[in-house]
Parts: sequence; structure tokens; C-alpha cells
Amino acid sequence: MRRSNPVLAAFACVFSTHAAELLADERFHAEVWPLLERTCLRCHGPEKQKSGLRLDSREAALKGGEDGAALVPGKPEESLLLKLVRHTDADREMPPKEKLQDAEIASLERWIADGAPWPAPPSGEEAAVVENLGNAWSDPRNPITKIFFGKRLDLWSLKPIANPLPPKAGNPIDAFARAPLAPEADARTLCRRLYFGLTGLPPTPEEMAAFLDGSHGSNDSYETHIDRLLAAPRYGEHWARMWLDVVRYSDSNGFDWDEFRPQAWRFRDYVIRSLNADKPFDRFVREQLAGDELLSGPPRDAAEQDCLIATGYLRLGPHDNSAAQFGEGPRVRAALMNDLVETTGAAFLGLTLSCSRCHHHKFDPISQADYYRLRAFFEGVKFADDLPIDLAPRQDEVNRANEAIEARMKEARKIRDEIAATAKERIKSPKIKDKPSDEEVQAVLSEDEKRRHAEADAALKELKKKIQPFTTGLLAVDENAKPPATRVLFQGDLTKPREPVPPGFLSALDPNPATVPKPARENSSGRRSAFAEWIVSEKNPLTARVIVNRVWQAHFGEGLVATANDFGFAGARPTNPELLDWLAREFMRDGWSLKKLNRLIVTSATYRQSTTVRRLSAEAMRDTMLAVAGKLLPFEGGAPVWPELPDEVLRANPAVLDDNAEKTKGWYPTPREKAGVASIFLVQKRGLHVPMMDTFDLPDNSLSCARRDVSTVAPQALTLLNSPFATEMADAFSKRVQREAGDDPAAQIERAFALAFQRPPDDAERASCAQFRQQRTLAELCRALLNVNELVYVD
Repeated sequence: MRRSNPVLAAFACVFSTHAAELLADERFHAEVWPLLERTCLRCHGPEKQKSGLRLDSREAALKGGEDGAALVPGKPEESLLLKLVRHTDADREMPPKEKLQDAEIASLERWIADGAPWPAPPSGEEAAVVENLGNAWSDPRNPITKIFFGKRLDLWSLKPIANPLPPKAGNPIDAFARAPLAPEADARTLCRRLYFGLTGLPPTPEEMAAFLDGSHGSNDSYETHIDRLLAAPRYGEHWARMWLDVVRYSDSNGFDWDEFRPQAWRFRDYVIRSLNADKPFDRFVREQLAGDELLSGPPRDAAEQDCLIATGYLRLGPHDNSAAQFGEGPRVRAALMNDLVETTGAAFLGLTLSCSRCHHHKFDPISQADYYRLRAFFEGVKFADDLPIDLAPRQDEVNRANEAIEARMKEARKIRDEIAATAKERIKSPKIKDKPSDEEVQAVLSEDEKRRHAEADAALKELKKKIQPFTTGLLAVDENAKPPATRVLFQGDLTKPREPVPPGFLSALDPNPATVPKPARENSSGRRSAFAEWIVSEKNPLTARVIVNRVWQAHFGEGLVATANDFGFAGARPTNPELLDWLAREFMRDGWSLKKLNRLIVTSATYRQSTTVRRLSAEAMRDTMLAVAGKLLPFEGGAPVWPELPDEVLRANPAVLDDNAEKTKGWYPTPREKAGVASIFLVQKRGLHVPMMDTFDLPDNSLSCARRDVSTVAPQALTLLNSPFATEMADAFSKRVQREAGDDPAAQIERAFALAFQRPPDDAERASCAQFRQQRTLAELCRALLNVNELVYVD
């Protein structure tokens, strides 16, 4: 027998008592209209009228359809609407797939008994004025409470983060772990796990030796290795990939033209810098959502410059650059707004918001109005590709230099224009318009005037070349201090705007219009700053839970919540809610430090125990092959590297073949000797992936990727065995072994195993490889070793 929940029972009592006190007009807006809108208007609204029935106005409901009037005011039992929703007639049941809840039917009955009032909704500013409404758990007036009749409020992720007591000693993660711990992994396994987990690369043979010495009591302890790896530049390069997946980073626009974005790399490098510097995650969030609003003028230092670069987050989504040519600007604008709301919901809040664009959420306590309340924060966003990001002194220097050049250009232009004006006066033909052509000017000028005109023209061309450009990026700012009104779109259709909504947060947590303070930046609305502050505030229980879950998932292959982008009812429940909440709260207490969180996890016995085998990501796999072959090049960031692609791949891609004058659609390979950089620095186009990376489950970067797929398919084996890259790496690997081990086959085998697997071969492997070397080349042996699972799987 199911036991009743006293908290929910008490809430239901409060809700029903309050509902009884509602005035008839209030009942319509609080209960009836949201119910009709959610369950009826798709089939009986302005766009579609099944059986000739409309239910979007009182007049239409009284008129009815083929079966007569839907309403008889004051007489519920005679009203067809009530008969249909009660499902008493098997041939006519509405809604047809799922009967309304008893409380919803009772609300309709009470409304009809009250005379079925249908007051007009408040409009304009009146709609935004709501007095101190509480959250959905404490205030029956909350719109989410009314829309869903007090249901959906037991969603775990919207509840405040708990504060479980940590244990008195040891790593708290182990105390919160419910299952008994398995034996600790051996030192070599643990070393590989740690290096791959923190840097995405295997340890060198020398690093493995130092680690093994430390495990036997030397001063080079486990914690020393952790601190060294956390301080390494490679740490940020590896962990940036996780965040770039989440925020759908790409170097191109997507869609048919898939144009290259020459400045997108600045955001990629910003993420790497931020992670290496252990920038507090709450600051990291503020900068991406509203970095421009944190500045009052040009950036004064590198930190302020990064605030501008961080707004590239607002630009990372797909963008149809050709739409404006076909009069589809409004559609593209709407797509930008939708992408920002939905990606922000997934990335920072772990919520699926896309279905709320058209109707109330199917599962979670999120209304359609919530979607547009969130959209209102982004309503003023505009592209700012011409905004200088140079530091203020440099901008002053460029402005002074350019002003001097402009003054000289003005003089040259004046001479040229005066001569042209003189020529115009001499030209008597009535066919000549206000501005004669160059040929007409030249025909009436004296030789001296021609010389002076030519000198002025030449001077203008030369001076124009001397104009100093500013440094720019893929940026966004607000259009002005007062963005246009945001309106709820009927069924998400941009051509059917309905009532306006102010910027606001999730109504279940805070239904009131957001308070928007004046930002530091002039001519900006401050809305995104207000949104960012709420995202990282203690009033929002989602953000800290979401990011610590992502970090846990990166280390263990699966998060404490298996659905990293969906903390709603349709997603997975946390396997260890106490641990998740403790980690989230500790993360905030520790200054939102990702490095401290990583250190806490990898020092736990839970991490150090034996665990399941995991395959490397596409990037880590390629980087590992480069590192083992001795071909991984240092790279400090900058414009992306373009690897060579087979001709058949390029010929199959229309966007690449149909290049434009700006050369933003083609493929321009970097010289091979410079292409061996870490994979995060490779160009990432939406319409054309590097085939090897694609084969190993590179995600679609048009949407937020919560977790990489891990497939096992035949093309992967063929790629590692036969691809040009694998062949090149095998050859480089063999040459490295030759250099470092000399000509002795036995020494070569030992060195090859040390480089590839960070261990010596066992007796059987040694004998097998020796026999192989008698018949095959060193390069072929090295190719075989690069195809061993041990190279690309970590346990």
C-alpha cells in the first residue's frame, strides 16, 4: 500500500483552499485559459477547427460547432465541453489521447457554474506587473502551480541543494559512495588513467618511471603528479574540449554555404586560457553570457579583453548567412534567439527547453511563457564583428594614427573633387549627370590638372593602405539600452506573436519579472548580466549540479546523472544524490574552482579503484598517436590548422567546391610539417569533418553535446590500419624507435613498447614481435602496435 506524502498533502490542501477563494475572473486566467490553451487550441484554435469548433474566445465557444454550443453559462451539466472532457461518451472523448485530471475537470465545472466569464487579459506593461509572487512550492498563486494544478513540483533538480554532513576523515567522495570499494588499480594503470584524464595524453616512459618510483615511496608522490598535470598547459587544451562540445563550438556557420569564421578561434583559445588559469566557473559563466556588459569602455587589460572574446558564446550556433538575400532575416533572427535559449538551458541549467517554444513543457514544470521570459534576456543581442578588442592604449594609438592619415586623405580628396568640379563646369552636355565619369573628366582637363588629379588619386590609394585596422573577433553586444518587446509566439510561429512578456527566470523558482540593474557598458540593456547573475546565484540549484556532474562524467564515463543535459523528469535520476549535492555545494564553497574539483575526484579511492575500460575520444586518440610517434607539435593557439583531406572527400562537398571571393568556403590545408598539432586546434567545420575524427564519434557541433557516443564499427579498425594518417604515424614511430634504440631489434621492441604502452613487453609479446621483425620491417611492427587496443583504451 502506497503511503501518502504529508508535505504534498498539505500543499494540496493549501492549493485547494486558495482555489476556492479565487474570484471568477481570476479563475479563468489562473486555471481555465492555461488549460484550454494547453489541451484544446491545437485542434480548436485560430489555425484549425475540428468539427467546426473554436475555443479561443467566449463567442466562439458559445457558437459551438457541428454538435452545437460548447458552453451553457451557469449550467455545467448541459455544457458539451464538460461532457466531452469527462469521457462519458466513448465516441467523443476530449482530449482524445489522455483524460484530464479530476482537478482540471472540477476547475472547468466551477468556471462554467460561475457563468463562464472570459475577461480580456492584461496588456502591455500591466501583464508584467506581478506583486511578490513566491515559488511554486510555497505560493499557490505561482503560475506554474496554476498551469499544472500543483503537479510536477517533485522534480529533484529544482529543489535546493542539500547540505549533507561530510565525514570526519578521509576523502568525502569515498564516504558518500554507496558501493563497497574495489581494490585499488595497479600503479601503471593508475598513472595512465591520471595522465589521460587530466591531459588527454599518455605519460612518457620517463614520466611512468617517475610515477612508479613514487608509488614505491620516493618523494615524487601521487599528489605531486596531480599538481604537475593540473599546472600543465595541456590540461586546459584537454578539458576545453568538454566545454566546447557543450556550447556547440565550430569554426564555420553551417547550413548550405558553411562559411568559415576566421575569428572563432579566439573563443576556443579563451576557453583554454580560462581553464588553465582556473578561472572561477561563476566568472566563466558571467563572461560568456554578458562579458561585454562588464566593461565600461575599451578593455584595459587582458582580463577585460577576454570579457569581450567570451561573448563569442552568443555567436557559436549555426547561422544561415545566405538567408538575408532571400528576405528571411526574421527567420534567422528567430533561429538565433531559439538557439541561445535552448543551448543556455542545456549547457548551464541541464534543462530541455525546446518544446516550451510552442507549448507548456510536456514533462517538466516549465511554461511556454518561461521560454520567452528567458528569450527576453537575449532580445537585444546583435553581432559585433567590427568591435575592437585591442587594449585601450593600443586603440588610442591606432585612432591617433588613423586620424592623421584621414586628414591627409581629406586634403587629397579635396584636390581631386575640386578638379572634378571644375571639369563639370566645363562640360556642357545635358546628358551629363551630377557626377561625370572619369573619362569625361579627363577629356576636359588640362595636362597640369590631369597630373594633379592623378597624384591625388595615387595618394588616396597609398594612404588607404596605411590605415591601421583594429583587432576584432566573433563578438556580440546589445543593440541598445531598450530592446524590443518579447512576445509569446503562438505554437512557436514567429508570424503569430501574442502577449508581451518581461525578462524573467524559471517561474517555478521565481515568477516575478527580473530586476535588471544598469550595466557598466553604455547603451546596453543589462539584461544578460542580470541573467548571468541568477544563473550562478544560490537561488538557482541547477548550475553547480550540472557542471560537477559534467566533470564526474568526464572522469568516470558516466555522470552521477546519466543525462548531463537533461535534469528533468525525462532524464535520469542521480545515482547518488547526496554525493552530487555535496560536490555541488563544496564546488561553490571552494570558489567554483574546476582544478580543485578535479583534484578532489582524482585523489579519491573511488577514482583509484579498478574500473571499466574506456576508449579514448577521437581527439585523444589522434594526439596519442602523434605523441607516441614523436610528431606532436607545440602550439600556442591562434588560427586553426587545416589538415590535408583526400580529394574524394573534398569533391563530395558542394560547399567546398563552390568557394567565394573571400575564400571562406573552400578547404586550405596547412603544410604537412606544421599540421601535427593537438586536435583541439584543428579546424572544425560543420559541413565537413576530418574523416578520421568523424569515424571515432566526433559529435554534431550544431547542438550542445552532453556526452560523446562511443561506437565500435569496422571503419574504425580500417582507419587505424590503412588511413594515410595511420601510415604516416607508423613511419614516424619507427624512425623515432630507430633513433632512440639503435639497430638492435630486441632494443627496438623494448623501446616501442615503452613509448606506446609505457611498459616492457612480456615474454610472449617479446617472442612474437621478434619473430615478426624477422619477416617484416620496423615500420610494419610499429603500425601493428598502433592498432593494439591497449594504445587507445584506458582502464
